[in-house]
Amino acid sequence: MKLFMLRSPELIYIVTRAHGLRTHLLRSEDVSVLSKVPDLSTIVEALLRGEYAQEVSTIPSEKINAMSLTEVFYKKLADRLYFIVKITGRHLREFFDDYAKRLEVDNIKRILRVKHGKETITEETLIPIPREYTTVNFPAMIGAKDLEESVGMLKATIYAPLMEKMDLYKRYNTTLVFEGVLESVYFKKLWKDIEKLPEKKDIKDMIGQEMDLKNLILALGLRAKNLPTDLIEASLIKVYYKLNEKIISDIIQERPETTFNALMGTYYAKYFQGLRELIEKNMISDVEHGIFNSLFNEHLKIMREKSLSLVFVPAYLSLCEFEARNMTTIVTGRQLGLSEEKLRSILFL
Repeated sequence: MKLFMLRSPELIYIVTRAHGLRTHLLRSEDVSVLSKVPDLSTIVEALLRGEYAQEVSTIPSEKINAMSLTEVFYKKLADRLYFIVKITGRHLREFFDDYAKRLEVDNIKRILRVKHGKETITEETLIPIPREYTTVNFPAMIGAKDLEESVGMLKATIYAPLMEKMDLYKRYNTTLVFEGVLESVYFKKLWKDIEKLPEKKDIKDMIGQEMDLKNLILALGLRAKNLPTDLIEASLIKVYYKLNEKIISDIIQERPETTFNALMGTYYAKYFQGLRELIEKNMISDVEHGIFNSLFNEHLKIMREKSLSLVFVPAYLSLCEFEARNMTTIVTGRQLGLSEEKLRSILFL
C-alpha cells in the first residue's frame, strides 16, 4: 500500500475508479445463472433488475430480440471503455484512447464481412463509438456499393494499408487477408503507447500475449483455408512479443497433424493444451474460444494479484468486452434454441 501511495495522483485515481467500476460487472456466477434461463423474456426480466435496466427498458416489447439486446450490450461496452478515456489524465489518455480503438477495428471487420457476403448492414448494428473518438466514416462505408469501395473509404485514415490487400482479396476471396492489417495498425500504435506508460511491464505482458495469440489464431485460420504460405505471411500482424517471423513461418508450414507439436514448442504452449483434436481438425473458431477463455481467466487473475497496479485498468476493460460477448452469446443462443450444455460450452467462464 505504501508503494501505491508513492505513485502519481493520476495513476492512483484511475486505478481506484476502475475498482469501483469493476463492481458493476456481472460475475461468472451471474453469467452461469443467465445461461440456464429458458427464454428471452425471462432474461429481459433479469436484465431489468441490473446494470442494463435503463437501456433495456427503452426497447419496445415487440422489438425485443437477440439483435436489439446485442445493441444494448455493445453500447454499454462502448460507454464503459470511453468513460475510462474521458476520466483519464493526459499522461495516460493516449494509451486508453488507442486501446478503445479495438471497437473501431471491430466495426470495420463487421462492415467488410457483410460487404463480402453481399448482405446489408445498418449503422445501428455497429458498436456506437462517440464521434470525437473515430476518424472512420462508417455511414459512408455502409453505403458503399461493394467491398472495394468500402475499403476505399479508409484511404484517409490510419487503416489505409487495407487498400494494398485488395488484389489478394480478389484472388483468394476471403476477408481474412484484411484482418492482420487491421490488427497490425491497432497493435503497432498501442505497442508504442505502452512504452510511455509509468508501469509498462505488466501491461506489456497482457497486451503482448493477446497480440501474439491473435496472430497464431489468424495464421491457423488462414492456413485452414489452404491459402499459400506467402499470402498467409503477408496477411499477419507485424508486431511480435514472444513470437517472431520464424516461429510463425514454421507453424504455417507444418502439416496439420504436426501443428500441435509445433505450437507446444512456443511460449504459448499452455494455451493450446487440450486443443489438439480441434487444431488437427481445423476447427479454428473452437480453438479461438478455448484460447480466449484462458485469457479471460488470466485477466481475472491479474485483477486479483495486481489490484493496485495500472494493469488493473486494461484488465477491467477486457472483462467489459468479455461480458458483452457472453451476453450476446446467451441471448442469441436462447433465440436459436441452443441447449444449456451447448450454450455453456461457448461462453467465457
